[in-house]
Amino acid sequence: MRIKGKSLILSLVLLVSGFLVAYSYQQTESKPQMVQLSDSQWEKEYYYKKQLLEIEKKNKQLRDELKTKREQIQGYDRRLADSEEVVADFVEKKNKLQMLAGELPVKGTGIEVKLSDAEYIPDEDQANQYIVHEGHIHSVVNELLSAGAKAIAINGQRIFSDSYIACTGPVITVDGIQHPAPFIITAIGDSDVLYSSLELTHGVIDQLINDHVDVEMSREDEIKMQARLSAEGDRR
Repeated sequence: MRIKGKSLILSLVLLVSGFLVAYSYQQTESKPQMVQLSDSQWEKEYYYKKQLLEIEKKNKQLRDELKTKREQIQGYDRRLADSEEVVADFVEKKNKLQMLAGELPVKGTGIEVKLSDAEYIPDEDQANQYIVHEGHIHSVVNELLSAGAKAIAINGQRIFSDSYIACTGPVITVDGIQHPAPFIITAIGDSDVLYSSLELTHGVIDQLINDHVDVEMSREDEIKMQARLSAEGDRR
């Protein structure tokens, strides 16, 4: 009985040992095997890695160039904006100068001054003292210019720094063109300033009234003036 018991234990030990050996072999077979690469495969892998590095390097260069180009474009945009602003300023100044020189039509707020010969002349021999003369028109024009008038016209004809006004009998000649009374002087500018400058005590209006000239004044919301007459006689 003892021999049989020992045989049984030995059999169990061998059985378990065999199971363990078989299990270990199975586990060893299931583990990933190390891949062995040939020389040609190594060369291909090295080549592809090298190409990848070159591409990454090129991409970095392109990103840097793109950043530089964007900064250059932003600089161009800023300079272009500055240039456009400068050009716009020049154009605005040019237009203002052309308006002042009479090369362009002009419009704006201002005042209208109407000078008329006196309605009542007590003595026909003294009639010359009751009509509008060039001096009266000069005084109004000069006062308006001093008050900041941007443009002035007499009976619709613009006058300029080189214009001449002369009295020829009952009419006024402006740059060779005759105008009969009444004489309507229009001026573009700040209507309040222009109006007040003529209404000063002992100012232009008081002097005109003392010279028996009938005066009417009004503020105007919009006054339009044509450009200077060209050599051919038409408006520019």
